Amino acid sequence: MYFKLSNTAAKETLEKMTKTYFKYPNLYRPQNIIHGLTEATLPIVTMEEPDQLSLAIWGLLPESHTDDWSVFQNNFNTLNFHEESMDSKLWYAETMKERRCLIPITGYFTTLVENGEFYFFKIELKSGEPFYLAGVYNILEDGFITCSILIGRTDDFIKQVQNTVDTMPITISNEERDEWLSQETSPMRIKQLLKRPVKQDFKATSISNELYNFDDINNNLFASFEVPSKELG
Repeated sequence: MYFKLSNTAAKETLEKMTKTYFKYPNLYRPQNIIHGLTEATLPIVTMEEPDQLSLAIWGLLPESHTDDWSVFQNNFNTLNFHEESMDSKLWYAETMKERRCLIPITGYFTTLVENGEFYFFKIELKSGEPFYLAGVYNILEDGFITCSILIGRTDDFIKQVQNTVDTMPITISNEERDEWLSQETSPMRIKQLLKRPVKQDFKATSISNELYNFDDINNNLFASFEVPSKELG
C-alpha cells in the first residue's frame, strides 16, 4: 500500500503544469510528506471540472457515506486501488470508469528490506517537476471530494528500490491528460492507458528512517545518494 506522497511544488507551478487554476488557492500548501493515514488532502483535476484544481481528501468514500472519514478508513482503507479492480463487481469499480482524476505530485516513496533493515526512497523526476498520478474520485453529499490513487505492477526501475509490495502508482503523461479526463474515452482505452508504460526520467533518492517517519521536513534534509535511474517501461 502507498500511503505517503510528496508535493513540494508551488501553487503557481501546479497551475502552469495542469493549465488550470486552484478553486480555493488559499487552502493549498506544499508538503514534503503527505501522510494518507491522517486525513490528508491532495490537489486533483477531475473529469467534471477539468479546468480547475480542486482539493480532495485522500481515501475514497462512497458517495452516500455520511459518517467521519476515519470511521470508514479504519474498516476499509481506500488510499489505493489496483487497476484490475475496474473489471470487478466491487463498489468502487464504476467509479474507475466514470470519475477519473489526475493527481499532480512531485514524488512518492518506496521501501526496500535487506538483511532485516528498512531502506526508504523518494521517487521523483530528475527535473524536480511535478507529474500526474492516475486517480479516481467521488463527490459526497456535502460537496467534499475524496480520491484514491490507482496502482499497477512494478517495473524494473522500481524493483531496484522496493520489495515490500509488487505494485506502484500509475502515472499519466501530459500528452494523455485530456484523454484520461474525457467522458468519451472508452473502458477499453482506459485499460490501455493504465497498462501503458509512461516514459519519464525518474530517479530514486535514499532518505533516512528518521526523515521518512517525520511528517514535515525540508527539501535540503533529504540524503543526496541516488541509485541509477532508468526510463520507466
